[in-house]
Amino acid sequence: MSRALLGGRRAAGRIKRKLFPKAEQAAWNKLARVAMGTPRYTSGVVDVMGYRLHYVDLLTIPPQWKDTFVDELHAFDTDVKTPRVLDCGANVGVVTLYLKRRYPDASITAFEADPAIAATLARNVEENHLSRVDIIAAAVWDSVGETTFVAEGADSGGVAADYRGSSRKRITVPTVRLRDILATETRVDLLKLDVEGAEHRVLADCESELGKVRAIAVELHDFDIENRRSPATLELLSRAGFLYAHGGTVPVPGFDNGVGAGKPFSAPAAKWVERVYAWRE
Repeated sequence: MSRALLGGRRAAGRIKRKLFPKAEQAAWNKLARVAMGTPRYTSGVVDVMGYRLHYVDLLTIPPQWKDTFVDELHAFDTDVKTPRVLDCGANVGVVTLYLKRRYPDASITAFEADPAIAATLARNVEENHLSRVDIIAAAVWDSVGETTFVAEGADSGGVAADYRGSSRKRITVPTVRLRDILATETRVDLLKLDVEGAEHRVLADCESELGKVRAIAVELHDFDIENRRSPATLELLSRAGFLYAHGGTVPVPGFDNGVGAGKPFSAPAAKWVERVYAWRE
């Protein structure tokens, strides 16, 4: 009897969530619905959950929104009223919007290398009246200057030296050295790093300054089957005094998996993106 009752309650809960979704879920539903009828790589604006959200490629926004607002994969706890956040690889600002909603007094610097996307990020910050948010239209890198950037047009562009996608549009963008930025900070409560493969090189360059960082949320892109870089990056985080946890892996089967992939196994993707969370006790 109790098992049947429990099953009934669960079923009722599923029906209720479907009929009366939370605001975050309803916004995701709307974004997914509108995206299905919107051509790829076209800019526009959509109103969701009180936000006026500008985009450059609507199809890439629903996954970002679900990860951030529905599943809260970028949530972090702090007892600081005005946390300091570096959002490296901010794209159009979905994570920035979420963090300002969670911590209205947070001080955020958002970095975006693609100039068209950085301009869209700036519009989202301005039109949604986000205070204490600075935007730097540059690639986070291990030196100051310029570099060749692959402008994929959505959320998968990256510094050419570490890019493993199929887009061929190359542009020159300014670079900032994250280590130099950390050197000017007294404390960083969250370093969010999503820079499409450059994270290994950038974190290695920043090792001497990571003592100022309390928590890191990083996506590790591991696309080279013969030269895995994630183990060395995780060892670096340990040396810097962080504990870390695995936050999920997304296989990337769309690329050629390279020499030796699939032998003797046919199922696995040899390239993936792994979300890692690191923090200090």
